[in-house]
Amino acid sequence: MEGGSNLEMDKKVLEIQALLISKGYKFTRSRKAMTELFVTTPDHLKPEDIHKLTKDQGVSVPTVYRNLDLMVRLGIIKEIEIHHDRFYELDLFSRKKLHMHFHCRVCGQIKEYSNPEIFKSMIEQRDYLESVFEDDIDDITIVMTGTCADCIKAGRSPSA
Repeated sequence: MEGGSNLEMDKKVLEIQALLISKGYKFTRSRKAMTELFVTTPDHLKPEDIHKLTKDQGVSVPTVYRNLDLMVRLGIIKEIEIHHDRFYELDLFSRKKLHMHFHCRVCGQIKEYSNPEIFKSMIEQRDYLESVFEDDIDDITIVMTGTCADCIKAGRSPSA
């Protein structure tokens, strides 16, 4: 999440809890810990990051993977694959229809781009594809890779 008050965060946690319960799932201690993590961090998290940040709350590695699968299926979080690594981010409250990420091959940083001019062009392309193929495209995810500005300035380059 990008900014926001504790009240907003609590509201989002409660909305996710209500969604899980409405779908017949319990809001376990592990699910609460993972939900709070996704609501409070803007980072793209790997499963091992999630485990590291929630293990003190009793969340095991298998529990992380089971809950990631469930939360993706329910549309709570989104899975992004970058070079065979899976990253997860909160998606339920996203009003964006486009996700454009940049992955630095040197330091591993992941940035999310949100330039309206780029998105305008992508929306026009999406609309064109929908009209030609009669499909309903509800999300576009693009992952670009390269070397970030910080690594370029520091003279770091990708290892071969």
